[in-house]
Amino acid sequence: MSEQLSIDEFFGEQIVSFSEPHLACALLLDVSGSMMGAAMDSLNAGIRRFKSQVMADPIARQRVDIAMVTFGNDARVISDFVPVSEMPTPILQAGGCTSMAPGINTAIDLVKNRTKLYSSLGTPCHKPWIFMITDGLSTSSKQDMIDVAKRVRDEENKGSHGHLTFWALGIANYSQEELFSITNRVMELKDQDFSGIFDWLSESMSAISQSQVEERYNLTTLPDNARKAIKDRAIGDEWY
Repeated sequence: MSEQLSIDEFFGEQIVSFSEPHLACALLLDVSGSMMGAAMDSLNAGIRRFKSQVMADPIARQRVDIAMVTFGNDARVISDFVPVSEMPTPILQAGGCTSMAPGINTAIDLVKNRTKLYSSLGTPCHKPWIFMITDGLSTSSKQDMIDVAKRVRDEENKGSHGHLTFWALGIANYSQEELFSITNRVMELKDQDFSGIFDWLSESMSAISQSQVEERYNLTTLPDNARKAIKDRAIGDEWY
């Protein structure tokens, strides 16, 4: 007689504690050639730091699932959604152009598939996050960027609470106009040090994971080298 597996055992590699509320977060990372050097070194260190800090929270460790997508010459799924304990921390390499539209579409597809899995298991879930980091103007076509921006806006506005939360972090010569066409949740980094922003991200994951689904939660203060972007503010304006 074949051995019967519990649902926890069957989905063990994909989801931990399926009866508890889960939070899916897709890291969407620019690995184009302009990220080469200090920015990419700091990004790789930040990813490792992020995993370590989320893992240190016993509740977040059970409830936060992470996917990782990069975009350079094309979009690449480094890892589909897995429990944060199984999240890979590869050494990402910079090179190529900035295929942002395929990257965003891929991240949205992963999020929607993950949400469907939660639904099939009866797993409560918080609104999923996509957290994009980029340092330059997309090399995707204008029409592709118009289409993908509409897709993000549509997903954010679905239902009374939206189906996802999209964040965009710009560094260096990023296009403020382009990011604001995608989402209103635009932040900018003063330099190429990602340690503080990944601290903020891990603290946000912990705060949400400890709340009830659809309960209001407070995000912590951004690090000193990051700020909320404001439309039409010149990049490089004095930081306060």
